Amino acid sequence: STALSQRFSNSTPLSQRIGVGLGVTDELFGLAIAHSQVRPFYQYGAMLSSIPLWCVGTSAGIVAGQLLPARVVTALSVSLFGMFLAVIMPAARTDRVVRICVLVSFAASFAATHLIPFTMAWSSGTRIIVLTIVIAAVAALICPVSDEPEQGEDHAA
Repeated sequence: STALSQRFSNSTPLSQRIGVGLGVTDELFGLAIAHSQVRPFYQYGAMLSSIPLWCVGTSAGIVAGQLLPARVVTALSVSLFGMFLAVIMPAARTDRVVRICVLVSFAASFAATHLIPFTMAWSSGTRIIVLTIVIAAVAALICPVSDEPEQGEDHAA
């Protein structure tokens, strides 16, 4: 939700920004960054189907994780990384700032896991959260999104 903050229209009320931020999943993030501007009601509509289905899929994954052999569960965990790449790569191909953020996140994750002593002790989840917040904040400060859409940008919902 931090990464989407600059994609809202200046006239978008705080309540709608919070509503969208509370419902962001990987898939909804991918939908949001595919457009030049976040439209709250478009996101709410997407949330109506994706969040319940996400919960059903998560529940099915929990059940399957208990029934499948450990080797299969380990092999399937790789698919989570594949899904992340499928969500972020289209934007990284077309947006230089997103591409740089993805590359910086890979390097920073490696450094935080293997090279920086105090972050090596953190859990992987803590490292991911801290890196996400720091990289998104730095990108927003260094490369703010213009209030004026560029010519030729996608404006369709």
